[in-house]
Amino acid sequence: MGTGTTRRAFLRALTVGSAGSAWAARLAHAAGPNIVAGSFAGVWVDGLKAGVIPCYKRKTGGDVELVVGTPTDFVQKVMATRDRPAIDAMIGTDADVFQNAQLGIIEKLQPAKLPNVAGILPIFKEPYEGWAFGFDGGRDGVTYNANKVKNPPKSWIEFTERVAKGEFGRAVLYPHLTATDGLAITWLINRELGGSLADPSPVIRRLREMKPYITKFWTSNAEPGTALTSGEVDIAAWTDGRTFGVQSAGNRHIQFALPAPGSPMLTICFMKIKNGSDAAWEYLNCAADAKNQALWNQYFPGYYMTHQNNDYPAASREKQDPTSLDRSFKNWIQVPWKELSRLRPQWMEAWTREIGA
Repeated sequence: MGTGTTRRAFLRALTVGSAGSAWAARLAHAAGPNIVAGSFAGVWVDGLKAGVIPCYKRKTGGDVELVVGTPTDFVQKVMATRDRPAIDAMIGTDADVFQNAQLGIIEKLQPAKLPNVAGILPIFKEPYEGWAFGFDGGRDGVTYNANKVKNPPKSWIEFTERVAKGEFGRAVLYPHLTATDGLAITWLINRELGGSLADPSPVIRRLREMKPYITKFWTSNAEPGTALTSGEVDIAAWTDGRTFGVQSAGNRHIQFALPAPGSPMLTICFMKIKNGSDAAWEYLNCAADAKNQALWNQYFPGYYMTHQNNDYPAASREKQDPTSLDRSFKNWIQVPWKELSRLRPQWMEAWTREIGA
């Protein structure tokens, strides 16, 4: 009798437990796949939470955990866990795309899983050879204190010549070659001086002439803003988007000029991590959606977006370069990122030997 009761109780408990397990399994399935994605700090997170992440949640029922850091941080995390990577999707610069492809930590894009990528302009897909697509970017140019610099340089060559002559005094910032902006600007100036990918000596010589007047070769994009607003420097090779941020904080005397022949094309790209969750494809697809890009762009007025049907928020539209609005992007120069990334160590060696900074 006692045995029968115990057995019935056991079977009842087993049935209830099985039902509970099945219900839990259904709930887990309904919750959808959670993924981990890389993001820059600050308002980048806010931008992703405005459009891309809600889109992913709607499409999959899952959630996105953001890991905040730099492209170098993301690579280190993935390299340390590459069989079961700690990150499923990440962002990086044009140069990072080819470095990551060489390391074997990203996958080729799968068009069938990324229908929205069809709407990305070709100049933000074709250069990456299927490894990534571009998301956003801005212009590299000259930011200056209009109270001190009344006649900003009209070309990159003029900028370097006037710095080398000491016209701005020792109140100049220039990006270090380890910064992607520094690599892009230095490549463009070298091209304008008659150099080539295999021969960076023209720009290295010019930078050596400029060095006595350069307060610092910056590595963090925040540095020029601090130096300009504090009065430490009067002019810097910097970005338009960062300049707009400084202006919105009340520093209207800090202005931006685009030197001829234009800005090197430098774009932040989205990539899918090899061996990462397949659900990351939906996250990338959400990032390639025009509406989600516009929602992100409200946090970054003046930055261009890459979808052909993107409708910029009003505050961003008024700060856009006219050639980003007409989608021609004629004020940008395509950088040969694949070849430049491969030759970066040689450029860095020449920089260290001659500039020493």
